[in-house]
Amino acid sequence: MDVVGFSAPHRDEAIQEELRGATYELLRRAFEMTWLPWDACHVEDRGDGALVVLPPGMPGHLLLDPLAHHLGAMLRHSNRCRSEASRLRLRVAVSVGLVRRDAHGVAGHAVVHLFRLLEAPAFKEAIELSGSDVGVIVGDRMFEDVTGGGGCVERERYRPVHVVCKETKATAWLWMSGFGSG
Repeated sequence: MDVVGFSAPHRDEAIQEELRGATYELLRRAFEMTWLPWDACHVEDRGDGALVVLPPGMPGHLLLDPLAHHLGAMLRHSNRCRSEASRLRLRVAVSVGLVRRDAHGVAGHAVVHLFRLLEAPAFKEAIELSGSDVGVIVGDRMFEDVTGGGGCVERERYRPVHVVCKETKATAWLWMSGFGSG
């Protein structure tokens, strides 16, 4: 996940520090609300965001519905009293795959793919144009896995987006919080 516009010119270091603290508090609370075990997750700070790897066996649909909705609701509430300079908005990428731990953190094709989704120009443009507090982009494999059997996630609330980022060309699925996104 990444804070939208973290290093924008109108954000000094004090605002950035406050946004980092608010982001981690929000993530922890949203995970707890969703029954995802924050303390059992592998979390790597990325300066203006975080990489969170869930323990094996967690139901993937929880990352889409309800986690995305919890993040959206919590940000809406938090942003009510914030200035435009300190408004917190998040881009969240969700994918599935094997990761390897080493002395420096986690690695593997799944991690690279996740960051290509997160940094995709189409995703950045979509969240900027929408003005949404939260945008979620989901890898195609995970999206098909969690929506293919019916159940918890409403497919119609997501739209396909073509991801082109570095050597990655893929289809992903986009959800935005706020009006018209579900």
